[in-house]
Amino acid sequence: MSDDGTAGGDSTGGAVEAEDCEHVLERVYEFIDNELDSASGDAIRRHLSDCEPCLDKFDMEQAVKKLVARRCGGDTAPAHLRDKVLGQLAAAKRQAGRG
Repeated sequence: MSDDGTAGGDSTGGAVEAEDCEHVLERVYEFIDNELDSASGDAIRRHLSDCEPCLDKFDMEQAVKKLVARRCGGDTAPAHLRDKVLGQLAAAKRQAGRG
């Protein structure tokens, strides 16, 4: 971030506002997981192309997510834990149906 409160510049020479950076970084996991509508995704993509600090943070978050998926992606919960969770979900659904 520069001294004037901006995070960097865009391709037209304008400044990228710190509030924009905050918004992008709050939604980075939704962006990585393709959970945003196309307009929001396009806006974040444009911001990342114009803001090197945010792009660096995005790259780091994406690398961490890939590492976790590679190292932990094949793990399954033990049968007793799975049964317990499913039982609690069923009980919560029954209770919600009564309320």
